[in-house]
Amino acid sequence: MNKAFKSILIIGMGTALLSSCVLGRPEKEVAPVRSITVSGSGSISVKPDMVSMKFIVRNTGWNCPQVAERNAINTTNTINAIKEAGIPESDISTFDYSISQDNSHSYAGEYTVRNTIAVIIRNIELTGKVIDAAVKNNTGANGITSFEYLVSDKATALREARTLAIKNAQDAASLLAGASGCKVNGVLEIREDYTSASRGNDMMFKAVSMEAGSTPTPIVEGNVTITSNVTVKYELTN
Repeated sequence: MNKAFKSILIIGMGTALLSSCVLGRPEKEVAPVRSITVSGSGSISVKPDMVSMKFIVRNTGWNCPQVAERNAINTTNTINAIKEAGIPESDISTFDYSISQDNSHSYAGEYTVRNTIAVIIRNIELTGKVIDAAVKNNTGANGITSFEYLVSDKATALREARTLAIKNAQDAASLLAGASGCKVNGVLEIREDYTSASRGNDMMFKAVSMEAGSTPTPIVEGNVTITSNVTVKYELTN
């Protein structure tokens, strides 16, 4: 065996030995991230500046075309009355329309035609007037399925509610971490959801025929509460 071959063999064996040492060396363990997850909530109550309402125009009878025609007339009368009360056509829309037949008996029952009109009232002071216009003297509407206060500038209120929710979560995390001998180091994850609720939401009214000059429908303004709920995961340190 010549010297050159011996040198190559020795180098190869050295490399193999070094590789085996490297492969056999245990990896450095990574310390797990210590964390704490808390919840926070913030609510802002604001005065509404709009109202959303849905009026029902419903007619029932044995002759489907006649019932549909009567419903169309009543719907047109209702929409015209709402316009005359000060609501622009752009804030009036058809929310739902249906024709159904009563099949609860052994024979074919009456037909019911139902038209739901959605109305946005941007001046709350007109609310009572709009209700009266839609139902007065049998205009055509015979029910209200929803009544909800709205806020046009919801973004500002939601921003304030979110700020309160995060502060609430931070206070909770700092308190818990401090009690356990740790400190809050930073945010690892945030999840959020928000709700908007008004006192008049999902109310049901039955319309009644009213004579001209009768007492106007009183509407007492409620508040809209916007709530932000957050779940925050913080990293802990010594």
